[in-house]
Amino acid sequence: MRVSQRSYDHKFARVGRRLRDYPRGRTSGVGDWDPLADVTSSGSSDLYLGVYGDKAIMDLLAAYDVLDALSAQGISRPLLDLDLSDPFRHILRLYQQVKGPQSLVVEVVFRYTDFLPNNEAAEPVRYPCLQLEWLLMQNPARQFDGKHRPLPGQDHPPLALGNMVMSLMARLGRYLGVDGIITMPANLHSALFLAKRFQPVSTQVQAELQALAKTARRVGRFQIVWAEHWGDLLVRDAKKVYRWTPATMVFPMSTRLKSALDALDDHKADKTRSAPGFVIRSGVKARPLPDGQVARDPGTG
Repeated sequence: MRVSQRSYDHKFARVGRRLRDYPRGRTSGVGDWDPLADVTSSGSSDLYLGVYGDKAIMDLLAAYDVLDALSAQGISRPLLDLDLSDPFRHILRLYQQVKGPQSLVVEVVFRYTDFLPNNEAAEPVRYPCLQLEWLLMQNPARQFDGKHRPLPGQDHPPLALGNMVMSLMARLGRYLGVDGIITMPANLHSALFLAKRFQPVSTQVQAELQALAKTARRVGRFQIVWAEHWGDLLVRDAKKVYRWTPATMVFPMSTRLKSALDALDDHKADKTRSAPGFVIRSGVKARPLPDGQVARDPGTG
């Protein structure tokens, strides 16, 4: 049964209260982690995001039932690897038992940054945020087949833990005291997924994503993202090819950042502007094959 983000939010809030005094600087002492490092400094190169030691991360993943969720999908004995070589860009990876590209389960890249809303009418204000630069979640033990259909750029079936991860990111941001999380999804299917919590800074992009989500509900997300990938997704009235352009999206967590986003000049624009409509080129259809590949059935237009 699929669990909603709201249910995870409530559940993780209870877990967070129970773990309020947990010593997040704990480390196993393996590698370069220093158990005596200052855990309050966001510039620390010894702890993930300046706060989390490797042992603490594994303890927290267990407390939030992430390890159980992975085990349910056949991923046991996950191996944690932290790449802290760049003090401003920290990488967390989880592998299935052994370290290597063929066993990679999760890869997430965060860095601290400031968000400066482009509001010329107001005095510039910096909002401390986390930048989500990359997020990969896959099950390397499974392959795509006729039932498990790939989306563009995917090598293995996803973990199907999107709602859980969204709620975990919310807990992370609030614990670190940032105003929000910023990202710039590189592809359309990531943007549609993240739009559940992340708000595009541009009102035009927001309108596009809402219209794309509506089209996806009608024809299926599988069809719309492959059509966009192949150049077969068209803006209905203009009859031109639509391509997703990476755009800044924000997951606001503080009241002041939410207010700042609402006050952006772009958000004061005419809210009655018509959202674009989208259609797939006539006859084109993405067809999953038994071997896990996807075929493009050609269209007539």
